[in-house]
Amino acid sequence: MTGRMPPKPRLFHLMSLAQHRLTKTTHAAFRPIGISGAQLGVLFLLEKNPGAMLKDVSDGLGINASAITALIGRMEDAGLVRRRPSDDDGRAVHIFATADGLAKIAAVKPVLARLNARLTADFSEREIATIARFLNAILERF
Repeated sequence: MTGRMPPKPRLFHLMSLAQHRLTKTTHAAFRPIGISGAQLGVLFLLEKNPGAMLKDVSDGLGINASAITALIGRMEDAGLVRRRPSDDDGRAVHIFATADGLAKIAAVKPVLARLNARLTADFSEREIATIARFLNAILERF
């Protein structure tokens, strides 16, 4: 026995590969529903916070302001969200999910449940809690 330690896992590389694989899988799973992961993130945020402002959506999803403005524009064109001027501030706009947008959320929930079950299969609750803690640490540190 040489006493050498096994190499440390290449976490950044593994996470990059995993993120790419998850993105491809979710795009394929959401395609029949006619929604993207980014659009779904906006709709989930608006479901919990109806009337959120663009900055709230941008901050909540970690997407820069210009990208969120374009995304909301495409979603409005697709009938998934609607904008309403603020009664308090003439420059501010509130964003709401439409009935079609809320229907997309309902349609995607069983798909997400299957994806989450696949993702967490064979892991204990304790292991899943550790993974969640690790991912949350990344979000706080980077």
